Amino acid sequence: MGQIVHLDDHRRMREPERGMATNLSRRRPHLSDRDLWTRDYGQIDNILYAILKIKEILDYHLYYDDVWPYLLLSFLEAVHNTRQGDGKALPGTGASLKDYVLSAITPANKRDLSMVLLLTDLIEKSPNYRGSSSSP
Repeated sequence: MGQIVHLDDHRRMREPERGMATNLSRRRPHLSDRDLWTRDYGQIDNILYAILKIKEILDYHLYYDDVWPYLLLSFLEAVHNTRQGDGKALPGTGASLKDYVLSAITPANKRDLSMVLLLTDLIEKSPNYRGSSSSP
């Protein structure tokens, strides 16, 4: 006879040793608006801060065996390639990451996941990554 299984319960029951499946992070991400807005996302250390903050948020709200680690690494690679002079992939990888995050937003996690969208936009819209060397 058929049985109804809740996906969240099923994912929690899986062993961490199988593939990349892990439990959700137990530590709530520390988010500070002041810290977020005072950084210059044209500098590499602030970009790394933003990427790690995005990872911290997604670790808390989404499962690691989802596609988001790949999307985040692709976005980081596109940022690196843009710094090297090839910025063609940055808008596409940023849009893919944002689309995935938008699809995962629920009323319970919308504040934190909107921070992910904001951090991604701040990196993409940084003057160094827009393709213009002068500020408007």
